[in-house]
Amino acid sequence: MESYFHLEPANKVYQLQEITSLIKQSLLDLSSQEFWVRAHLIVPKSSATYKNYYCELIDVDEMGNKTAQIRAIIWQSEYNKILNKLRKAGMPDALQDNSEVCVLCAVRYHEVYGLNLNIYDIDPSFGESQIDLNRRQIIEKLSKENVLKKNTETYLTTAPLRIGLITREESAAYKDFTKTLFNSPFSFKVIVADCTMQGENTESETVSAVGLLTKAKVDVICIVRGGGSQLDLAWFDNERIARSIINCQIPVWVGMGHEIDTGVLDVVAHSSFKTPTAVAEVLVNTLRELLHSLELAAERLQNTVDWRLELSGRELSRMILGARNGFRKQHELVQQQFSNSTLRVRSQFEECFNNKEVFLDNENQKLRHLCDWSLNASSRRLIVICSHITLPRYLKIVTEWQRHLVERERQLLMLMPDQILRKGYTITRNLRSEIMWSIAQLQESEAIDTQFIDGYARSIVQKTEDAGNETEN
Repeated sequence: MESYFHLEPANKVYQLQEITSLIKQSLLDLSSQEFWVRAHLIVPKSSATYKNYYCELIDVDEMGNKTAQIRAIIWQSEYNKILNKLRKAGMPDALQDNSEVCVLCAVRYHEVYGLNLNIYDIDPSFGESQIDLNRRQIIEKLSKENVLKKNTETYLTTAPLRIGLITREESAAYKDFTKTLFNSPFSFKVIVADCTMQGENTESETVSAVGLLTKAKVDVICIVRGGGSQLDLAWFDNERIARSIINCQIPVWVGMGHEIDTGVLDVVAHSSFKTPTAVAEVLVNTLRELLHSLELAAERLQNTVDWRLELSGRELSRMILGARNGFRKQHELVQQQFSNSTLRVRSQFEECFNNKEVFLDNENQKLRHLCDWSLNASSRRLIVICSHITLPRYLKIVTEWQRHLVERERQLLMLMPDQILRKGYTITRNLRSEIMWSIAQLQESEAIDTQFIDGYARSIVQKTEDAGNETEN
């Protein structure tokens, strides 16, 4: 580079502005150029208070010693464009302190503020090292919590036919996956959760899809996409997505379409495969192996059943033959025992019948003698009783009772009301036909009826007195 410094001898004194102007003139050619710079980014804490982004770019050697350093500025307009570019690339935190970057710069020199680099653009692909760092940090964090293999401990059903699929619907990954399943002889049922496979919505849509498919009670959840660059795949190196898989009660299989790299989901998932087709093929092969195992088991079972039936048939034939012979012998023995028992019972019955007949004859004879004696004794007592009952005596008793009854009848007639009224007595009643037998029952001005032998008289009570005094009616 041609030098612009033409200074006079050392004994001449210059103004500082003259020197800075010479430096600026010497950097004119370099200031007109833009170039890519790879360096470590140092961000002062005070830079957060400015609208512009102030930082420093440094280089270090293998021992960590600083070998170069210069101030750098990202003006507000360029800073907003760079941030949007990093967000779309899935690297919103690429401009962090002590991160390695590759930026498009130009040299700027100001007579007052000095030399610095203006940054106009950034290369997100250079941030692949940041992707690796982010991936490693997430895996190390989950490893410290001892949850990396939690999903591998979930139960995978023997015949996974109900499949939950997380991918972009109608994408190549979707077509490859479903084509492999539906070309198989098995009745797979695929429940698709249409999700963005890269971009800012990847995290929220994937986490939501895992939750929805868990509630749908699928047998296995498959997350697949058709490959892409490391930046494209970096969207799934996400702690929230990883934790949704870790906490999922259903096995999660992933097939991200990469051959070399191992992402966070490959580590935390139940099973990881290179491509979506590989995931589907393993599902199909799982069913094929199960079918083959069932066919072998069915064949072994059939052979076992046939062998057991043959043995059982032979054993049954021997048992039938033995049973026939045993039954015939037993029948003859039982028949002989029955005949002997019949004779013995008949003999015992005849002996018992004869004994009972003799006993009954004796008892009958005793009863007859007892009846004769009882009748004779009763006849004798009856004759004695009849001898005491004579007709004159009976007539005398009847006459006495007749006289007694006549006397009682006469006494009762004397007590009849008519007879009492004939003697001059009267019966007094109130208007309620109640017999008045005491003056305590009477009240002044009360009407009373008096019964005589030949009629009734009604009077009004004017005064009452105790017994022994005259009562006015």
